[in-house]
Amino acid sequence: MSAAVQTIWCELLVRTLADAGVALCVVSPGSRSTPLVAALAREDRLAKVTLVDERAAAFYALGAARATNRLVALVCTSGTAAAHYLPALVEASMAGIPLVAITADRPPELQHCGASQTISQQNLYGTFVRASYEAGSPVGTELAVRALRRTLVQALTTALGPQPGPVHLNVGLRKPLEPALPGTDAERALATYAAALAGPIVLAPPRLAPDLTAIDRAAARIVREPDGLIVAGALPASLEREVLFALAEQSGYPIVAEAGSQLRFGPRPTEVTFVDDFDLRATHHVPRILVEVGADPVATAWPGFLARCTAAGTERIIISGAMWRDPDSSAATVLLGGVSDTAADLAAAISAETDGSNRMPAAGWTSASNFEAALAMHPTSETAAFAAALAAMPDGAALQIGNSLPIRTVDHIPALAGTHPVYTQRGAAGIDGLIASAAGATRAGAPVLLVLGDVSFAHDLGGLLAARAHQAPLAILVLDNGGGQIFAGLPVAKADLGAAFADHWLTPPAIDPAAIATTLGAHGVTARNPAEVRAAVSEALAHRRVTVIHAPVSATGARDVRRAAMGGDP
Repeated sequence: MSAAVQTIWCELLVRTLADAGVALCVVSPGSRSTPLVAALAREDRLAKVTLVDERAAAFYALGAARATNRLVALVCTSGTAAAHYLPALVEASMAGIPLVAITADRPPELQHCGASQTISQQNLYGTFVRASYEAGSPVGTELAVRALRRTLVQALTTALGPQPGPVHLNVGLRKPLEPALPGTDAERALATYAAALAGPIVLAPPRLAPDLTAIDRAAARIVREPDGLIVAGALPASLEREVLFALAEQSGYPIVAEAGSQLRFGPRPTEVTFVDDFDLRATHHVPRILVEVGADPVATAWPGFLARCTAAGTERIIISGAMWRDPDSSAATVLLGGVSDTAADLAAAISAETDGSNRMPAAGWTSASNFEAALAMHPTSETAAFAAALAAMPDGAALQIGNSLPIRTVDHIPALAGTHPVYTQRGAAGIDGLIASAAGATRAGAPVLLVLGDVSFAHDLGGLLAARAHQAPLAILVLDNGGGQIFAGLPVAKADLGAAFADHWLTPPAIDPAAIATTLGAHGVTARNPAEVRAAVSEALAHRRVTVIHAPVSATGARDVRRAAMGGDP
């Protein structure tokens, strides 16, 4: 293998990415990946972002793929560089977000012999990728270059379906690594042959379709039972909202719509009953049928409510998407297939069987919580700060919600009339990579408001460097309640652990987010009350820069608001 053959080979790989419609490649360069990165630099159809921290790079790519609904590629060098991709690939796997991780590797003769920066990269990501492909090391034959193009098309197709997610392509590269022109007749002939392979590639991934017999059975049950409820957890921002609205309208069932479901913000039909304050109700009506869609709900009240439904014999029908979802193991029906297609088919089947005359009023869902009064009682709560931030968002701005308390607190806040895509990391539900992925989400072109806790912010300080590659205004609201206060609401808080509880569970970062932001090149401000938060968010989303807004809030505020809204202790 000559350097020229390796150059031809890498240029074909990169050209194939562009031919297949990949628009963005996030690069974390190193020595072994030199031939790939040199080829990328010459391909004008691919946007390139260079981020030296592979962990942040992978989350940036994740956020970009999630927001743009496009396949994004990653390229890194060999050794532990590739291992840093794992957290983001886990999230992408669990959330069904397509990525292709291309890792440069040492050739076979340097494996298993103690060569520097060499680890076993085959199947590095285990079951967290849809498939792992070994491209091998460059070979100067026509079959080899055809096989390389076919392997990459195969990998990209697999990433897109039938169960979308990440794939891994491992590429063995030899020294010399620098680009070289063909110098022999055979090399020139190979370059001509590889160039002739260029051309648009239409990827045709298979799709999971719901079983129509199962759809008809579920529709018949819904038609016979007017006492039902639709519960919508986190769903992709690309969701066709209208199909779930149609399902609710045809069934007559009210919708519990969490913020991450894409059903809380934007125009909503008056014919559908929405239960936006589910988590703030002291009591819940137990329906006879539960239709569940999206990720498992995060509401504090959900586990107890589901337990009561299971005990009462409530029939659970789950619109599951491409992944089996039934953590309670009590579902009567799990419908596999695209969420939009399944919901549309189910609504149509219900419509074909009923004229709507058997519908009943939304039983048990007419009373509202005392949220506004509770918020007035606790103006220093993170709920008050979060509500002020949402009120400042211009129409069309995207909201990314951090895990732990923010993802739960947001559902205590009344729905907004404005249209806002909502991004959540509810695949593996970790706190990592939130800043980097929010920066990637700006690739969609809309302003992004990220709301996260102080521990999550401290966990992804490297993401602030990745945020330099933002493409639209990015506001990062840090709700600083002095550590992981979600643990203060869990049984461990009552375990009489003394100082160990703060040291090992709350883990207060004790940092100044605004000062850190300024040090790392972002704009930093502190907002000490809801009015200042609203003003800061409004200002941040009006300017194409990264702004970190440090919002100190009371440690118990989220729990205080919830208790007050429910009329006392839950």
